[in-house]
Amino acid sequence: MSQAVGAPLAARELPTIFRRVHAALADRREAIDDLNVFPVPDGDTGTNLTLTVRAGLDALHTARREHRVRDPDELAVAVIRGTVRGARGNSGVIVSQVIRAVVEVVTGHDQVDARLYARALEHARELAYEAVAEPVEGTILTVLTVAAEAAAGAVAAGDDLPTTSARTCAAAATAVERTRDQLDVLREAGVVDAGARGLEVLFAAVHAHLTGEQVDVAVDPPREQVTATDHRCHGSMVHPYEVQYLLDADDGAAGPLRIQLEALGESVVVVAAGGLLNVHVHTAAVGAAIDAGLVHGLPDDIEVVHLGDAVAAVDADRTRRGRRATPLAPVAVLSGSGAHDLARELGATVVDGTAGALPSVADLLAAVVRTDAEMVALLPGHPNAIAAATSAAEIAAIEQGRAVEVVHEAASPPAVLAALAVCQPSASVEQVLADVRSAAGAVRAGEVVAAVRDADTPVGAVNAGQPLAVAERVVVGADADELTAFRTVCEALGVADGEVVTLLHGADRTGDQRAAAERLLAELAPNAALEVVDAGSRPAAWWVGVE
Repeated sequence: MSQAVGAPLAARELPTIFRRVHAALADRREAIDDLNVFPVPDGDTGTNLTLTVRAGLDALHTARREHRVRDPDELAVAVIRGTVRGARGNSGVIVSQVIRAVVEVVTGHDQVDARLYARALEHARELAYEAVAEPVEGTILTVLTVAAEAAAGAVAAGDDLPTTSARTCAAAATAVERTRDQLDVLREAGVVDAGARGLEVLFAAVHAHLTGEQVDVAVDPPREQVTATDHRCHGSMVHPYEVQYLLDADDGAAGPLRIQLEALGESVVVVAAGGLLNVHVHTAAVGAAIDAGLVHGLPDDIEVVHLGDAVAAVDADRTRRGRRATPLAPVAVLSGSGAHDLARELGATVVDGTAGALPSVADLLAAVVRTDAEMVALLPGHPNAIAAATSAAEIAAIEQGRAVEVVHEAASPPAVLAALAVCQPSASVEQVLADVRSAAGAVRAGEVVAAVRDADTPVGAVNAGQPLAVAERVVVGADADELTAFRTVCEALGVADGEVVTLLHGADRTGDQRAAAERLLAELAPNAALEVVDAGSRPAAWWVGVE
């Protein structure tokens, strides 16, 4: 057993973890949706969780890139309000409190160790139980409690952060499986609680980032293999409507409003975030539920859904389109196992390729065919791959009837990852393509790479093997060592003025080399949000992207 409580996580890595969690939930969305049988068959817990996390990501993206917010406290407020505002469904609102807790606890700390991780989970447990009018055990709340207790126990035993995370994941997985025996409706259906499974996926995604190790999360059977208990419930629902709205009101109104709504229905969740309340209830008294909010403030974004109709619509849509079909799927050309893993977590089909070893038209066409989407966004990753990508798109249209858009702006690894970070396949195709092009086009990219031969360059003669500083495809420096070249690239790209700076470590970087590059980048861009990826790419020693 480790006696250290270190192995800290850099706080600047949290946006990357955020994206990883979103990708993991998006990947399991339909499977989690299929589990819904409690407290009424919403049919959309996986979707709600994914959209909730996405709302937080979008808020962070908007604050950084559009409003140019750099202050950590202001960013924390933006993320919390964005997540609470975008939270959907009972479990989504609860997970918004988990995100709120993590952001509140971590803000102000440069490093996150085991103790801070455990403190964040305990704060999440407190906020989640405060938000729910009548907590029910055998749900997401139970799993959150077990996870918080496991983390606290690990810290008390002197475990470091990776070990604490592993113990948290194991405890959560056990707690999720126990939910099928804790509630009659789950036992009869033979399934676990949907929200609980979603939280387990969240913990596993965080652990994968911390350690590079994948935690196995049980694969649940698809809806057609689950008993019809959820469908039999439709005709006997006492509270058939899901009502959700935002409320501009003091945080102190949350408690009284919960009590009022509890008298009108069930599955009551009310959370507060600095003058904004997210309100959720299942009820037969729609008007009274909205009027209860009017007592405390002005309701906004009111949504009323008949739960039985919603599930029937979801099932009909799946039958019509097929379970795997999506509006848009990205195909990304990247090098390095770390970059591949991150791209897959962000929803991409990956094709291996880099300077000197770019994919063929056949490679790209095969990747396009493997997707099952109405539109494919092909991110070439290198200017010299654009021609092959264009040919693959043309062949896919003629021979396969597939629609493929080549995103010319995504012609470097940082641009590809920036594009994937804003790719929301569930949105309209037109909007996704616009977002992807805008994000990729906003990236200034450069690399440190060894010269492959003696040559004359814009900075003079260089020798084979000499580290070159290349910014926006132009050689801007040739230096005696890689770190000096790295500084030259960063200065040429203007990292000091960047809002977001992404660093991709190349293959075979030692721990000292990684640390030195990160320290130098932090020195050169003290006000930028830094995102670090252990990409493992070749042949570049480092890639830098500036937005």
